[in-house]
Amino acid sequence: MSISIRPLLDADLEAADAILKLAFQSTVSRRHDLWLYRQMRPNEWFGATQAEHLIGMVGATNYGEFAHVGFMAVHPDAQRQGVGLALMEFLLAELEKQHVPLVILDSSKAGRPLYDKLGFVAYDETLVLERPCNGRVPDRAPRTQTISAPELDELAQWDSSVFGANRRKVLKVLLDNYPERAFIKQDDSGRPSGYLIAQKNRIGPWVMLHSSNAEELLQAALAIPYDETISVTVPGGNRDALELLQRYHFETVRANQHMGRGAGGPPGQRQKIYSQTSLAVG
Repeated sequence: MSISIRPLLDADLEAADAILKLAFQSTVSRRHDLWLYRQMRPNEWFGATQAEHLIGMVGATNYGEFAHVGFMAVHPDAQRQGVGLALMEFLLAELEKQHVPLVILDSSKAGRPLYDKLGFVAYDETLVLERPCNGRVPDRAPRTQTISAPELDELAQWDSSVFGANRRKVLKVLLDNYPERAFIKQDDSGRPSGYLIAQKNRIGPWVMLHSSNAEELLQAALAIPYDETISVTVPGGNRDALELLQRYHFETVRANQHMGRGAGGPPGQRQKIYSQTSLAVG
């Protein structure tokens, strides 16, 4: 199959969303997610075209110390013809030019053979849990504060020791879009001890230094409205997060393999990550 690979454009978002729905066998629109991720890293999302028609896509969020790959999808009519392999090889070559030492992703069962072939190794699992948005919501914890713009630099620096890299730009885009849905816990000295950002239908990123305050942030997140089913993306090794979410009637709906290719093992401290931003951007 003769294909071309080029940067993904705003004009491609509708077609890309349709491909993601078909490839992931889902009715959930990811168009807003695509728009957000391109605000974070606009030049690192790519589409495969044949006769000028979009047939596949992939992207990465480059955090410097590592990059996270997401939304690797091919239209069902073009699958098993080398499109996915071509997209991944193109993306990995682009990241190599940027001297990214480690590339990570969360693979579905169907996608794993491709990543095995490309030299990715399995670290652990990443679990997706969901609950209906029409469930009973608790009152917001009285001491929970929203994150203000002046706190962003300190928060990004604090977060980097847990996440494994500074993701200030990602946090800024999320705060710009969800200013009233971002909550923080601080210790007695005023330093962050945890934070959570609630998106339209997803909780994350959610990071806790200690588990003791995690429930307060979850209560704050569940006290606000969502467009549809609420989703969280949890490192499988974070038993505290899983136990807490199960008490609030979240159920595991999917298990992905957390994988990496390059120097070192999994970055950061995944046992302190209660939810990733998403499967697509880590």
